[in-house]
Amino acid sequence: MINKLFLLFTALMYGWLGGWALFDPASYVDDVGLSMTSNLGSAEIRSVYGGINFLVGLSALYALLKPQHEEIFFQILLFLISGILLGRIITFIYGEFTSAFLLGFTAFEVVYFLFLSITLKRMKKRIF
Repeated sequence: MINKLFLLFTALMYGWLGGWALFDPASYVDDVGLSMTSNLGSAEIRSVYGGINFLVGLSALYALLKPQHEEIFFQILLFLISGILLGRIITFIYGEFTSAFLLGFTAFEVVYFLFLSITLKRMKKRIF
């Protein structure tokens, strides 16, 4: 049951964040503290933040509706979250970890990382 709630939350959260960045990148960057200075910036926000997050949300919804795909979704999401956390660690090392917003997102990602790691171990499968 916890996996289903996690998938539903992930579908809603990532779908909403991704859709926001896809369809209103200017508002998205204003609220998260980024800046766009060209069409290239807008395209990158739509692609990286919008496209990837939106597809994570859709994939979570798919895994919720098709439980046989739950494990592979968890593995892929763990891979993505691990990459994001690697970036957070490097940010911390370089002394750029200076905002409450960044701390909040990092805490969110650490919770996701721990949940996914524990859940996949319980599934008795290899993580990567």
